[in-house]
Amino acid sequence: MDAPQHLQARMALCRPEHQVLTLFMQSLHDTIAKRTGRAVTSAPAAGRGAPTHHTALEYLRLLHAGASTLASLLGQSYASAVEQLSFAAAEPIYSAPVGAMVMAITGEDPHRGLAVASGFAEATSTFGERDYERLDDTRARLRFRDELFGPAWTRGMMRRGLVRTSPGRRFHVELESGEAPFKDFTLLVHW
Repeated sequence: MDAPQHLQARMALCRPEHQVLTLFMQSLHDTIAKRTGRAVTSAPAAGRGAPTHHTALEYLRLLHAGASTLASLLGQSYASAVEQLSFAAAEPIYSAPVGAMVMAITGEDPHRGLAVASGFAEATSTFGERDYERLDDTRARLRFRDELFGPAWTRGMMRRGLVRTSPGRRFHVELESGEAPFKDFTLLVHW
């Protein structure tokens, strides 16, 4: 699904205007330190007042370094390491005031959560387009265009949000379509 060369190809697509909230950088940094026992860079400084941002390129470099280290330490695939880091790094994001508000709005309805996720993504990053499609009571399709984070990261972030709001359900998030470097892809979610 995702590999180092895919993430590096998406890094090459980054422009200075592609930004992500500093909260994402802090959360990923802390998660990498906890999971690997090593800090791969210095932690980003938290701003006071208005939300601060970092470039998507900075974020993807940190993600690549952390996933490479974790995959090596645990003897697992790079895609699995990216997904694990994303899943764990999502918790502080969903616990932050903006994330907690989104969680409260969605409640326990997975369809509502998936529908709201695209707006949440637009509020926290300055790139990508996301579309939600309800297929039936237990399935949904999400389409991503110009998404720099890629499918493994998106799976982890999405699964964490779903499990957090509906802990009694089992969620499966599968790559339905997409081609390397996976900046455009479709995920199928079912429960």
